[in-house]
Amino acid sequence: MSWWTHIRGSIQVSVPGRTQAECRYILDTVLEHLPLVTGSEGDMKVHVVQRHGYNCSSSCDEFGMRTNNLKDDYGDHTRRRGWLHKQDQYILTIEADLRDRMFPETKKEFMKWICRLAKRVYVEDVLVRVWGDGYKQFVLNDRRKFYEMNEPPSWSSRKDATGEPCWWEYLFWERYPSSDLPLMHVRKYYIDEKVDQEIERRKKWEEEMEDADG
Repeated sequence: MSWWTHIRGSIQVSVPGRTQAECRYILDTVLEHLPLVTGSEGDMKVHVVQRHGYNCSSSCDEFGMRTNNLKDDYGDHTRRRGWLHKQDQYILTIEADLRDRMFPETKKEFMKWICRLAKRVYVEDVLVRVWGDGYKQFVLNDRRKFYEMNEPPSWSSRKDATGEPCWWEYLFWERYPSSDLPLMHVRKYYIDEKVDQEIERRKKWEEEMEDADG
């Protein structure tokens, strides 16, 4: 006879990102690095659904440029008044039928999973049921404690910000100071001696580190 535990539910999250593609890339990367909620015949599954429509708009692209590949309110490309639309809210549907697992073990693994998720993206809503071992069950429906776990990025103005980078921050490309342009684009397409000097300094540092490790 096998022991089984089960999980069903949904979680709405808000994800950082300057474009829709970047939001999904960051969310997928966060999910890939969360701890597993395990069973002997398969682990917990997560299905990602982007919410309908958009909740963010900008008249410039992610580089701060007004380009002719932005779209108007009807979805057509325009040279006059285009917009960059983005939906940063996603719904995670979770399901699991976990064999050879007792209820306390699954509850512990799931709580570790959702707490790690909440640190990396905003958990805005949650309704999840975990059950097993006969009539034992656990229902999560209080979003506030998870929402407050979120760790802000280094540039955040939140009162609890420490100036330290958050987990996903490495996934953002590095900006040129006082600009939305990527630093490496400035290096490639513009004449800027200070950028050239900084890149060369980093190259030298990398070479020194590699020589020291070798």
